[in-house]
Amino acid sequence: MLNEKLQAAINEAATLSPEAQEELAAQIASWLADARWDALLEDPRGDAFVAELFEQAQKGPFRPFPTPADMGDEEETE
Repeated sequence: MLNEKLQAAINEAATLSPEAQEELAAQIASWLADARWDALLEDPRGDAFVAELFEQAQKGPFRPFPTPADMGDEEETE
């Protein structure tokens, strides 16, 4: 169930061109993804998990970042 403001915004968005609706939908999806991450990071129950991940990252093993050649993306030269 949508609140009145959100329903009004959706009704107004329905009057936009299909291209503008696609762009708006992509923006909304991005905002929702950001909001979910923000909620996860703000939850104090996650602090211990993040601390553990950070601790593990500090221990290593430290490996160099892969290069395009390591990923098979380097163009072949003949």
